[in-house]
Amino acid sequence: MNGTDNKKTDAEKKLLKLKKFLPIFILCPYTRAVFLGGSTALGTSRPESDIDLFVVSKNNRVWLNKFLMTIFLALAGERRSKKNLADKFCLNIFLSNKNPVLPHRDKIGAVFYKNLLPAWSENENEIKNFWNANSWIKNYSEILTVSQKNIFEQKNSFANFSRKFFEKIFDFSGIGFAMEKISFKFQNAYLKNKLKKTGAQNPQEYDFFVTPELIAYHFPVSNYYRESQRSVEKLPRA
Repeated sequence: MNGTDNKKTDAEKKLLKLKKFLPIFILCPYTRAVFLGGSTALGTSRPESDIDLFVVSKNNRVWLNKFLMTIFLALAGERRSKKNLADKFCLNIFLSNKNPVLPHRDKIGAVFYKNLLPAWSENENEIKNFWNANSWIKNYSEILTVSQKNIFEQKNSFANFSRKFFEKIFDFSGIGFAMEKISFKFQNAYLKNKLKKTGAQNPQEYDFFVTPELIAYHFPVSNYYRESQRSVEKLPRA
């Protein structure tokens, strides 16, 4: 990681916190991989910074995975909010492990995405699948070697066993299928209503991408829309 010594120290503290709470994410049914992003991954975080996470979920369980993970974090008092974001976890983007393609497939997105660090994955194939699905990044920037291997070596056997146990119960009973449909219906309506209240004329301005297999409404690149507009403005006029 780069940056000043003070920033490194803060990033290291956030990494230790992520390691401490990682079992919560692993325990959550249908989690397949957790990536660290933002200033913590870069090593430039500050005390007031939050901890940005990207989550890869089992296909057809993306919305249920988000719902459960949000509940877990809320119960632990570690969910980021507008009024309380310092050192809290921010669930930026959820993707299906069937096709985990990231939004913002351009230079601005690539410069940020290349620094994502896999904190945990169910197996090595999940990481390979993620980067293969996002090979478009190579058109703009090199994907770092450190981004292709889990940064934590811990096994978390109990959390792994528990997650798989609950998944089998949910899927065998049909609860998982039903809860996915319900989670999508209510969370999708909530997010769209939230966007509507902003008065947004263009959902892209608020980085709002919501489908059954992708949940992205808080892109962790400061003022992405503004930066993309600036890029357009810098183009030479005919």
